[in-house]
Amino acid sequence: MKQFIVRAFFLYSFLFGNLVQAADLDKGKTALIRGDYPAALTELTPLAEQGNATAQYYLGVMYKEGQGVAPDDELSHQWLTKSAVNGEAQAQMMLGMMYHFGSGVEENMDTARKWYKMAADQGLEEAQTVLVIIAE
Repeated sequence: MKQFIVRAFFLYSFLFGNLVQAADLDKGKTALIRGDYPAALTELTPLAEQGNATAQYYLGVMYKEGQGVAPDDELSHQWLTKSAVNGEAQAQMMLGMMYHFGSGVEENMDTARKWYKMAADQGLEEAQTVLVIIAE
């Protein structure tokens, strides 16, 4: 009986753990949109630290824009890079722009193209457009 309970707990955690995580992500996004930055940080930071690419992206934006935190280009770059490496197209696009325009990082068009291409390969139209423009 004890083994059954342990297995049931792990199965429940596996099946419904992502739902709880999604709910926290939704709370964080909603708080961010409302401008409730302390609540957004509370919801998003643990998820970002656990590797959630979307939460990492939102934290990167918050540090870039100084939303509820002191603006910090280094932390913004760290969170956006983690998010981009984890496949978040919006983070890839934002890193492309940062390298393109030298915003918080040293301008580097090769690196900008790399991030734009990764975002474009995922179907992000803005990145596809930028790649066409900078190719001319």
